[in-house]
Amino acid sequence: MKKAGKAVVLMTALAVTGALLGGCAGGTADSRTEAGQTEAGKTEAGKGAEDSAKTEAAGGDASEGTVKEDIRVVTYFAGSDAYAPVWKEVCADYMKDHPGITIVDESQPTSGSNDLFKTKVQADLAAGNPADLVLYYTGEAYTKTFEDSGLFVDFGDILKADPEWAGNFKESPLENVQYQGKQYALPFIGYYEGLFYNKALFEQYGLEEPTTWENIMKANEVFSQNDIVTLSMSLGMPYITTENFIMGASGKENHRNYFDDSWGIAIDCIAELYQKGGLPKDTFTISEDDVRLLFSEGKAAMMINGSWCTESLQGNPDMRIISMPTLPGGTGGENCAIAGFSSGWHMTKAANERSGETLKFLKYMTSPETMARFIAYGGSPAIVCDAPENSSELLKSAVTMLEKAQYQDAALDSQVNHEAYETLNNGIQYVCEGQMTSAEVLKQAKQLNESGQ
Repeated sequence: MKKAGKAVVLMTALAVTGALLGGCAGGTADSRTEAGQTEAGKTEAGKGAEDSAKTEAAGGDASEGTVKEDIRVVTYFAGSDAYAPVWKEVCADYMKDHPGITIVDESQPTSGSNDLFKTKVQADLAAGNPADLVLYYTGEAYTKTFEDSGLFVDFGDILKADPEWAGNFKESPLENVQYQGKQYALPFIGYYEGLFYNKALFEQYGLEEPTTWENIMKANEVFSQNDIVTLSMSLGMPYITTENFIMGASGKENHRNYFDDSWGIAIDCIAELYQKGGLPKDTFTISEDDVRLLFSEGKAAMMINGSWCTESLQGNPDMRIISMPTLPGGTGGENCAIAGFSSGWHMTKAANERSGETLKFLKYMTSPETMARFIAYGGSPAIVCDAPENSSELLKSAVTMLEKAQYQDAALDSQVNHEAYETLNNGIQYVCEGQMTSAEVLKQAKQLNESGQ
């Protein structure tokens, strides 16, 4: 599966239920909101005094902490989106606890060519009247539009003013949505990929779980003798498998050193599995649907795929997911994971200057407790949070995987030249058949990548 539209895949296909991930830290957002400051770096005392004055002006009673204010918010949590129910619930809960606050939900669905959400946000921007909080895409072109408008805050100083709240965010997701060193967006929900495996099959044959390459190859010896596919994958469409093997080989050091020699380790390991009978017999022609079917039916012990697959797998208590183990001579492993965040929260300067209420609601939305409620419906959390109660074993393992992965990066197809990426993936077939070396494939791909930039 090519992840051409990860931004959309993770807002819809991620509708999967469970990617519960992350590990929740600390108290509620409400208990920490007083520490928030404006972009201008106002002191807590000064900000508090000003907020009290604004509260009274707005018709609230500062002495009792009540405020009357409307907060306009636009997200893509609408229509059939998997997150729509929980979005409505958390908004209702917030308004119940803050009776003077009304969350004006302007969310619109996003799907196909009739993207009402995107149209809504762009129209508001053009009119100079965006919502107070906007959960929108974070690609460079999108963020540049927000920055050029001059209407949105840079969260840099706001995060520094409240280190406890800032500490809820995972470092990599926070950095990945920056634009020219500025934090115009705060990450929320994304996607992840990893090595899915059937724990029951490993136990049935007395095998250690696939946490090392050595364990995988030992398991392959046993599985291949018992008509069980070791790794369900398509060499005709190896994209997800390729990039996870590359992460296991390159690690943080060389994952963005495109077509580095270390990437050859990944190609050679895939070829080794193929040559030792670890892949499906029809691996060159098998469809992505059949790849998943082999695994879900217990005919394959492992599969590399993404969070969009969890919904159909989490009913099986034996399913688990981990990062691709460190490959021989590589520097990756459980400290690395393929995960991306293609949308984030944006807050207007007008809302931030009006009062502290919009920031207060944003802190509630990005608290560990609220994050866990969303992750129960799928995706990768930008916030450190516990797995939701009654989570499946698969979702719990996903949480653990992402907690261990201090380095997280987006899939390679969103980073390198398309033709170069296709050359890399197509070349794996030739390496498997002994017609090319991994070094030759990497050389061709690297040349294309450099000439195409």
